[in-house]
Amino acid sequence: ALPPSPPHPMTMRALLALALLAAHHQPVVHAATPTSYIDIHLITSFTSTGSLEKGYLFRIEASESTFGGSPPKGPKWTTYSALTGGAGKEADHLHHQSTHGKSAHPTHRLMLPPDVDAFLCNESKGTADYKNPAGNSASGVFDPDTLLSGYEGSYMLIPRGHCTFEAKARSAQRLGAAGAIVRNTLDSRYQLINEDAVSTNYKGGPDWGNTKWPVEQRDYECGTHKASGHVGWRAEIETAALNFYPAPYNTNNDVLLTGPAVDGSLCAKEPNLENFEKHCPSQRCLLTGRNASDDGSVLEACCAWDTYLRMGSDGVNDGDAVPQEEEEEITIPALYVTMEHGEELYDVVVDAALQQGETVQFVNIVPYGRWYPSGHYSGVLIWVLALFTLWIAAYESAKEYRTSWKKISQAVNDGVLVFQRSATNSNATGRRRTETEDTVDLAEENVEFELASAAPGNNGQNGGITTTSPGGSFSISDDAEGDDFVGNPSASPNLDDVATSNDEDSPANNARAPTDSIAAALSHPPTMQQQQPQRVNLQSRSTPTAAMQNLELNALHAVIFVVCASVFLFILFFFNLDKVIRVLYGLGGSVAMNQILFYPLYTKLFVSKFQLGGAVVSKKLQSRAFGNLPGCRGENFTWMDVVSSATGYALGIAWIVVGLTRVQPMTNVYYWLIQDVMGVCFCVLILGLIHINTIMVASVLLCLVFVYDIFHVLISPYIFGSSVMIDVATGSSSVDPSFCEKYPTDKACKGSFAPLPMLLAIPWFNDFRGGFSMLGLGDIILPGLLISFAARYDSAIALVRKCSQTSSIRSGGNVADSDETDLGGGGGEATNESSGSSSRRYHYHLGRVIKALFHGYFGPLMIAYAIGLMIAYIVVWTTKRGQPALLYLVPACLGTILFLGWRRRELSDLWSGPKVMQKANRMVGVASKIPEGRSATAREANNSLAETSTMV
Repeated sequence: ALPPSPPHPMTMRALLALALLAAHHQPVVHAATPTSYIDIHLITSFTSTGSLEKGYLFRIEASESTFGGSPPKGPKWTTYSALTGGAGKEADHLHHQSTHGKSAHPTHRLMLPPDVDAFLCNESKGTADYKNPAGNSASGVFDPDTLLSGYEGSYMLIPRGHCTFEAKARSAQRLGAAGAIVRNTLDSRYQLINEDAVSTNYKGGPDWGNTKWPVEQRDYECGTHKASGHVGWRAEIETAALNFYPAPYNTNNDVLLTGPAVDGSLCAKEPNLENFEKHCPSQRCLLTGRNASDDGSVLEACCAWDTYLRMGSDGVNDGDAVPQEEEEEITIPALYVTMEHGEELYDVVVDAALQQGETVQFVNIVPYGRWYPSGHYSGVLIWVLALFTLWIAAYESAKEYRTSWKKISQAVNDGVLVFQRSATNSNATGRRRTETEDTVDLAEENVEFELASAAPGNNGQNGGITTTSPGGSFSISDDAEGDDFVGNPSASPNLDDVATSNDEDSPANNARAPTDSIAAALSHPPTMQQQQPQRVNLQSRSTPTAAMQNLELNALHAVIFVVCASVFLFILFFFNLDKVIRVLYGLGGSVAMNQILFYPLYTKLFVSKFQLGGAVVSKKLQSRAFGNLPGCRGENFTWMDVVSSATGYALGIAWIVVGLTRVQPMTNVYYWLIQDVMGVCFCVLILGLIHINTIMVASVLLCLVFVYDIFHVLISPYIFGSSVMIDVATGSSSVDPSFCEKYPTDKACKGSFAPLPMLLAIPWFNDFRGGFSMLGLGDIILPGLLISFAARYDSAIALVRKCSQTSSIRSGGNVADSDETDLGGGGGEATNESSGSSSRRYHYHLGRVIKALFHGYFGPLMIAYAIGLMIAYIVVWTTKRGQPALLYLVPACLGTILFLGWRRRELSDLWSGPKVMQKANRMVGVASKIPEGRSATAREANNSLAETSTMV
């Protein structure tokens, strides 16, 4: 059994936590990882014979840009070997062809930019217009006769610097290139502060006052910070050995600051040279602009970072000379390579171009994307986990009806409780409901309870209680119109409403009622005669209902929820509160795991069922540990509470530590696994505490969150520049991802790229991009409020039906004690499987499954939810962008219950509040008092027996 429910303040905190949960999103890749491969081939042409010789050289990695296209994806085996070369691979890769006979991975010639535009920035500066070949024929770039540039179908190897990445790619596209490769360089890290104020007087030394030097930590590391891999190197370079003309930095200096000492590197000519390669893996240095001597003759140089970069768009206000309306969309692939690989490519192209005479050489490349799965099993697992979570949460929300039937049926079997049904004439008006198994009008019946009083001398079960008295009964009728549902705080248990007349709701009778329990209403003076049980109106507001205190949502709560959720979402969007939310969620998740998982688990293992450790352990766990803590006066805690709470908090605090110490905690199995466990427990806890009891409230809430989800996911990008919901949920951070790749232990990086924890998430398996599939808890809880209402409605029908079916049993025979109440609205008679064949058993179980899925409301709503969520994931997969899951879930779930209610002619009853649930709630109240009735009646029998012995 679950532990006692948290007090009402915990319910309110759960409602506030619900305001944090809301959306379904697409994962975002933060790290700048290599996304493509490039196979390099050297082609030798012999002019004398006209033959070609193809030779595979090597393969390098490259990263793609946020603009432009992508090279075709390679097959899976290219993860381990080159596509067009290497062990057993044909150089011309003829076996990689499409069905149309064309190569799926075409070959391109690799060329350098024209000499007149070595950085391909003339267009950006306004000195060229490659969109107009006729007007640029004099520049030497285009052939004056054909107006072709000669770059058609080729890839251009472009050095970094002097203009934006997008400007370089756009100029390459206008020149007819099939793609652009931007190579990183040392000299691209130096810029001029004011290009119009370039000094031409170099006799007095470089004009360093107008130089923008490389940035520490972004471009280089001197060893003063905790960098990844202990990277960091510092050297002192004599300025006389370098050339600073033209300003600010001469490209020829790159050779002097690259490589080991044997290659003449000035950066490596320092003590402890054996540590240079260890602490400077790039083997390149950048000048920091800081003087290493008083006279300025020596400059400081530090190890340059040479990492991959995901080239971004330059935006609308890029500052170049090309008008924004003339900047066409870039469709060619734009790739980025490191300094090491860029120099390798550059040297191969230059060496091939130097070949003259009968032998002509050129370089061909085959670019292709790294393989990744087209779909992810994690999406299917999230779908299954969401369905399981919703099913178990809704099922548990109706648990009180099932347990009440067990108590009532056992009491009837033991002769403690007797049913009696009397037909009533309904004066209800309106549309008559269809007479089907799903729409039996149980609310139109009077089902009467009567507790059996004891006769002295009987030796039956439960203290000898075997006789029944037909005189009095506890009546369930439609006399009262009270709207008291299970857990309504206004319907607090009160046992004072016991009367002897049929007018149970009169104030006078209520005032004369006893103040104890139902059993107290059956108390009698010492006598040998049987006492007549007295009638109790279970429809009265003072009659006990459920022992559980729940929060019933109304339309006003729905409006307040959406407003609070929107405000809180904007707070998270504009302020960085991710770490605070993670800590609070971890602590709350610890409580949820204790309540939903560990306390019931330990109870079954050590106390109720398996009793591991024996009676000693069981007794110790149930004994009092401590009590009367500050804020918990009068509360006692058992060792079971201590052990289960310690387990929950240990896992929760460890989860918080992982989330606050890792750059991307989702790569840690423990983190996402515990987060999913906490998410499931949160859903079960919240749906057990918060109830919706009418379709009217559910319609208001779901329609509001329907608009809320669409706005924050699809409409907000047009207002704020990005999706508010996706940015908040995926943990979008202002910290540069490349910085955190270099300095993962930096305080600003720890936990910066983790998504908000209020979601179920499973990482993508076997995918280098490192994403994850996820679903917001709000996409489970919000439709779950409606689905849990359907589950409780079906269980209420089943409870009333079973009580109605057994109400004519006065004595003899036992009530069919069903272990569970069907959520599908069933509850038919048990089948004697021992006497039937295997075929009958198969059809019996098949019938139960079909009834659970398609009868009642819970089964159809679960199917509708599954279909709606599946459609949402399909749209995410096809559009490659995040989707508001409620856009698909709300119509599916709300439309299903509205249609079924209309079809079964129960919509009016469901809209305002089903009366059968009111009747079932009274049965729950009676069931909760059966143990008291047993004890009181047993005491009555013992007292009567003692008095008889005294008289004798």
